Amino acid sequence: MMKITCVLLLLSILFCGLTTWAGSPSDDGCIKKCHIIKPYVKNSDNPNLLVSKHKAQGLGCESCHERDAATVKEEEKRYKSKDYSDPIEQRQYEAEFCLKCHESYQAVAERTSHLKEEWGRNPHESHLGEIDCSECHKMHGPSKFVCAECHTANWKERLPQGWVTE
Repeated sequence: MMKITCVLLLLSILFCGLTTWAGSPSDDGCIKKCHIIKPYVKNSDNPNLLVSKHKAQGLGCESCHERDAATVKEEEKRYKSKDYSDPIEQRQYEAEFCLKCHESYQAVAERTSHLKEEWGRNPHESHLGEIDCSECHKMHGPSKFVCAECHTANWKERLPQGWVTE
């Protein structure tokens, strides 16, 4: 009975450790479990993408991609049966999700106030109001400067490298 208890305890510790380890983009635990996310983990080192800025702050995949036991089970089932999209569907987040870490629209506007001087305006003080962050900001791909859809200027020279206007 003692051997079985010890084995179960060790297996539980091992499982919990591997599950935690698989959540960090700084290692390849996620890749070992699921090849389809290789491009996303590889992109985490691209300085032109937001994912690299989050990674530099010590945030792992599961900071945004929460995985409870039911989600893990469903993902594993879909992966084994090859019932998944490739590439993975782009996930859309409402602003409230981003603001859990980034505080408020006002706080973001204050942190980006330097853009008013650099670009002539701060896009976080928009006449559009409080739009979802994902309208412009893309985590694993180029972010899109939505203001350029209506406002013409030489945006490509002003925007950070990696941003698109179309």
